[in-house]
Amino acid sequence: MLALDMIEIPVELGERRYSVSIGHGSIELVPELLGPFTGRRIVVVAGQRVWKLHGRRVGRVLRKVGRIETITVPDGERYKSRTSLNMLHDRFLASGLARDGLVVAVGGGVVGDLAGLAAATYMRGLDWIPIPTTLLSMVDSSIGGKVGINHPLAKNLIGAFHQPRLVLSDTSLLATLPPRELRAGWAEVIKHAVIRDAGLFQLLEAASSEFKVPSSELPDNATQNSKLKTQNFAELVRQAAKVKVDVVNIDERETGERMLLNYGHTLGHALEALTGYGTLLHGEAVAIGMELAAQVALRMELWGPDSVERQRALLHAYGLPTTIPAGVDPTRLLELTLRDKKVRAGRVRWVLPTAIGAAEVHDDVPEDLVRAVVVAAGAG
Repeated sequence: MLALDMIEIPVELGERRYSVSIGHGSIELVPELLGPFTGRRIVVVAGQRVWKLHGRRVGRVLRKVGRIETITVPDGERYKSRTSLNMLHDRFLASGLARDGLVVAVGGGVVGDLAGLAAATYMRGLDWIPIPTTLLSMVDSSIGGKVGINHPLAKNLIGAFHQPRLVLSDTSLLATLPPRELRAGWAEVIKHAVIRDAGLFQLLEAASSEFKVPSSELPDNATQNSKLKTQNFAELVRQAAKVKVDVVNIDERETGERMLLNYGHTLGHALEALTGYGTLLHGEAVAIGMELAAQVALRMELWGPDSVERQRALLHAYGLPTTIPAGVDPTRLLELTLRDKKVRAGRVRWVLPTAIGAAEVHDDVPEDLVRAVVVAAGAG
């Protein structure tokens, strides 16, 4: 089925301009969309589970563009590592991939970040295209060119800015996404609404009963995923992706406006590192981080309790956690925030909401205040 309703959102970066293409069934348009790359050597980097489910379909359309070689990587955040990056470089070299080659990342944020960094660093930079297969990557991580791997002590500490040539988001690929992964994706959609789009927040509130994801890990989530074909879902994905694109257009390298996209990530990243990558999904950690940041903003009188409650209610409506896992040490959690990429001159830069649809960056948050919020949220 061709994606006749496909939406293209332009990322305006001068000579590096590209489009985020979103549509149900848009993978069938690969030969047309990748026309300029016809005849090139293509190396596909894919998650093992994703390739098992979608490899035949994706491989079929990519072979209409050029010769392909597939490299699969294990699933999970812990594989976004130096070991995996070295493996990709070795495989690129063994495949004969040259400067005119193309890297295609098929998977979620882990695969996109890892393959994008491999493309950025091999032969000083190759063209690459993400085909995201998770809601989180469709609305956030695949857009904007931030690629990287984790350090054992800090998430995404090693990375680069390397813009793709195209982002191809086929929402039909979400049909096999496990319920927990789908819930994690809603966290980034909600984040975009809180920091920059009050209208999207209202749409999410209105649609929460329609798109609530079962809390149990059902073996068959076809009923839920059948709703992903609806116009309501397409509009939520479009608006969330557009928030990311608009911010990237203003601030490509995270010197100002783009920092707002880190809402919930300061303590969220620290939680991921402290609990062991993969224990919490990224979206789950971000949801907890958003709750903590909301409480910090409340104590600093930047916004009111009604807004805090609306955000918490929306996170819960989409099946997301807002409390810190038991056993997390507040002191250690705060120590890890100081290794965050957003630290400048020893000060942690916090993204704090001021209203539904608005946020700002602060470097004046007292450590004692953060500690009190963390302790009150259930750590230790």
